[in-house]
Amino acid sequence: MKQTDKQHSIMTWRKAIGSLLRWWWVGAAAIVAVAVAYIYKGVTDNPPVSLRVVHNTRIDVTPEQIMAVRDIGQWEFLTINTEEVVEWEHKRTFGTDRLVRIYQGTLRLGVDMQKVSDGWFVSLPDSTAQLTLPPVSLLDERFIDEARTRSFYERGTLTPDVLDQLYAQAQQKMRRRCLTPQNLQAAEANARQQFERIFRQMGFKRVVVKFDGKQ
Repeated sequence: MKQTDKQHSIMTWRKAIGSLLRWWWVGAAAIVAVAVAYIYKGVTDNPPVSLRVVHNTRIDVTPEQIMAVRDIGQWEFLTINTEEVVEWEHKRTFGTDRLVRIYQGTLRLGVDMQKVSDGWFVSLPDSTAQLTLPPVSLLDERFIDEARTRSFYERGTLTPDVLDQLYAQAQQKMRRRCLTPQNLQAAEANARQQFERIFRQMGFKRVVVKFDGKQ
């Protein structure tokens, strides 16, 4: 009787183990499903950080470099040497006063960097330097070389007012003849070349030069 009970107990135990082995994958699958759901929820609530490479093409220049360009001051881009003959005549009862003078002048066209506005230089992200310069102008109003002025013909009585009058006439004629759109455009073209050269040396691939008052 005892032997029979023992065999029965062994059979029962074997059946339990067999049943357990037969359904173990169900439990494993349930555990995997729970783990997947947990991971999915974690990813949804806290998405992973997306990494990408961003190429920064902005050129960094120091304030000292920009100040050095501004501190150039008056920058001459076109020099025009000219000569003007001016005549004065005054008729009197017993004669005529007359003076013919030859004036030499040097007109310098360029940019006065001390007149740049705030934000005249901008570094753009695509390695571009954008410059806004003061308009090209006559850098020195006293362009007549009085030491080289000579009288070609002189007769009669002359007063200081006459000399001042002739000087003003010569100055006006020189300005009118030299400050032409063609000469101003030539000075602007030279300015663009010089500024492009400077800022390309700083590392910029493209330099855009504009002048105040122009599109």
